[in-house]
Amino acid sequence: MENLEIIIEDFPKIELDKLVYNELKVSSSEVKSSHFYDHNSGSDIEFYQIKSFSDVLSPIGTGNLYLKQLEIGSQVNDVMIIFSFNEDVGDVTFNFSENELYEGERLEVRQKAEKILEYLTVIKDKFNIPKIRFGFEPATDDDTCLVELGEEEFNLEDAVDLMFR
Repeated sequence: MENLEIIIEDFPKIELDKLVYNELKVSSSEVKSSHFYDHNSGSDIEFYQIKSFSDVLSPIGTGNLYLKQLEIGSQVNDVMIIFSFNEDVGDVTFNFSENELYEGERLEVRQKAEKILEYLTVIKDKFNIPKIRFGFEPATDDDTCLVELGEEEFNLEDAVDLMFR
């Protein structure tokens, strides 16, 4: 069994709280575990202690959240979110089992993939993100990346077809 990965590249750090709380709607009740290092206090902290993600990840920082489930156009279970930021921008990576997408009847699975890609397109446009990669881990490699949402025109049906070759 492999893992799927969604990488939101060059996400603006100042928008991180909006992404986590408003778009992804992450709550303490969904968090199985978390780990962040707070440069201000010099200590490890957990999700429930975070008031501002951009503050905790400043000047640079990394952290992770392991969630019971997450709604990203469609519900995905057991999702790891990894945050890796420099001074201004960073990557937000979602990692989950391929069974979350590829298990089930063909039509149902295709609809789930379509809903996730639609959701990612909305996030990309809303936060002016240059690129989102979706594929098998590591999605940074061209041979394991299934779909790349970039600057060029995007055809949802073609992208879903690519995911099921």
